Amino acid sequence: MAALSKRRFWQRLGCLLLFLGVLITGVLLHDGQQSQSIVTLPTAIAFQQFFLRPAPELADLTPKFEIAWAHPNNYGDRLRFNADGSLVDNEPLIVLHETVYSAESAVDWFRQGDLGAEAASYHAIIRRNGTIISIVPAQDKAYGAAESGFPTAEGIETLYGDPQEPPSVNSFAYHISLETPLDGQDAELTHSGYTAAQYRSLAWLIAQTEVPAERITTHREVDLSGERIDPRSFERDRLLAQLSQLRDRLASMSPA
Repeated sequence: MAALSKRRFWQRLGCLLLFLGVLITGVLLHDGQQSQSIVTLPTAIAFQQFFLRPAPELADLTPKFEIAWAHPNNYGDRLRFNADGSLVDNEPLIVLHETVYSAESAVDWFRQGDLGAEAASYHAIIRRNGTIISIVPAQDKAYGAAESGFPTAEGIETLYGDPQEPPSVNSFAYHISLETPLDGQDAELTHSGYTAAQYRSLAWLIAQTEVPAERITTHREVDLSGERIDPRSFERDRLLAQLSQLRDRLASMSPA
């Protein structure tokens, strides 16, 4: 049994390293594509720095993952400046969504290159079985929340990148979407909710980052249009409890 446990540990560690390798590859593939007007993000909001932080302590919990990159027209460069030239240095934000329809339908949509004004994407989708699908490299801007702002005690955090477009949190957000259950493929306000596997994978993915709990939000909470209600039937306390356990485990296993 001990030999079997060790073998499983190394298999899962291999999956974790492969997952991180995918993210590193995304960084390398897209490094040379930034416009000269887009400067490199500071460390505080460079998401690749968070996702390149190895967490071998969580290797035994590593979920399965897939790669299904979105068409380049459906994501872009993270911006640091408003259209008026003022600097935006907001800390990273994680925004949670749901797919409404199947994960496959979302992947197929994001792979289309002619969506125009309907261009959209997430950084990752989590299937009902807990598999994580990588859609957009972490250092790039996914088009997950068009007209959006994050409410804080100091005001609304957002970025006005284009005078012709509404303000958005996309330049400092990482977007994760949960695959909706079959009974949620409608306009009802609730559905049967998400699976235990989805919550485990979501907590694991966020645990690879240093984004604090207070900056984990939902599409509904950042939406300024008043039209978004996702993710419906989401149990925030359930996620935060699992995330806290993972982070406590990381802290206990880290060198003093």
